[in-house]
Amino acid sequence: MIKKTLIKLIGFSIVAFLLSGCFGEKSISLPIGEEGESVSIGGDEEEGFTLETENKDGESISLSSSKELPEEFPSEVPFPTEYQIVSTVKVNDDGQEGITVSYLTESMSADNVWEMYKSFMSEAGFESSSEMTTDAYNSISMHRDEESLIINVISNEDSTVTSTITYVKKTSNE
Repeated sequence: MIKKTLIKLIGFSIVAFLLSGCFGEKSISLPIGEEGESVSIGGDEEEGFTLETENKDGESISLSSSKELPEEFPSEVPFPTEYQIVSTVKVNDDGQEGITVSYLTESMSADNVWEMYKSFMSEAGFESSSEMTTDAYNSISMHRDEESLIINVISNEDSTVTSTITYVKKTSNE
């Protein structure tokens, strides 16, 4: 069943993407199931592309190549002075909202980016759940009340730093 739905999703996504260029619209939405499920594809090279799915319960997944932070991402989470967002993913599932932002920076070293997030954790009242550090990879999971953050900082050979921040917030009492 899952394989069949996934094949439908991929097929409709490709068709929707191709058709979206035919009508001059920035997005197109297609139903993919008998119970209200849908898939939407849209965007452009300038603003980024987005693939969204939604099931009958309103749970959704959104994948985006947007270079902008999603509005729902907490503004208190720090970023280097100069950075480039590579991708964003938004998930609304089972009473939780999640946003993952991946970015690159050359304006700070991996050690400085790591220290920025460690300082943020204590200043913002988050508690560490787990932490792992190696020469080229640092990861920390932290929580505060109904919120969690998972931050990964990777040092690349070309002096760029890749960071991924996942923010999860409970949205209902299910």
